[in-house]
Amino acid sequence: MTTARPLEELLFYMKTVASQASSEWEANFARSILRQSKRPTWNPSEKQLWTMQRMVSDLFSPNGVNADADIDLIDTGDRHDAA
Repeated sequence: MTTARPLEELLFYMKTVASQASSEWEANFARSILRQSKRPTWNPSEKQLWTMQRMVSDLFSPNGVNADADIDLIDTGDRHDAA
């Protein structure tokens, strides 16, 4: 399970999300959030916040793995003990 990132961290990565977006909609969304965040009274809606969380998580997910998916982090394959 992933933990929620603070808003400041999400905003920090929005420029990167915009430049590496997989669709025009995502790029436009990230740029729009960056513009809105400059207003002192702005706070994201729940849906905007959820979308930002997903986009930033996807940014750090290798090979487009969904961050909400269960991933086995322990390799149980061939084990070779170092002597």
